[in-house]
Amino acid sequence: MSAIFRRAFTTKSLIPPNVAAATRLTGSAKDAQIASLVDFYKKLPKGVAEATKPSGPWARYKARYIDGENASVTPLLHLIFGVFVVGYSIDYHFHLKHHKNVEHH
Repeated sequence: MSAIFRRAFTTKSLIPPNVAAATRLTGSAKDAQIASLVDFYKKLPKGVAEATKPSGPWARYKARYIDGENASVTPLLHLIFGVFVVGYSIDYHFHLKHHKNVEHH
């Protein structure tokens, strides 16, 4: 099952098996189409694609703390800290700032 799954998702399945053998087809209209198709496939990059650098703040954060070997507990700590900051900010705005320099009720 895994061999079928691997084969189905390789880049080789995207490229026709033997494009060069299409020169045996007859007809001038088809020759031009086949030639443009062969040129297109010749221009495709070969080999392993380079890893792209993450762009944007969430992508950089994810690459640094969540993905691959860098996975850690740090995002959980950030979430706890963020919830604390938001909760305290809301509490300060709606309650604490009114008692800053004034006696309690």
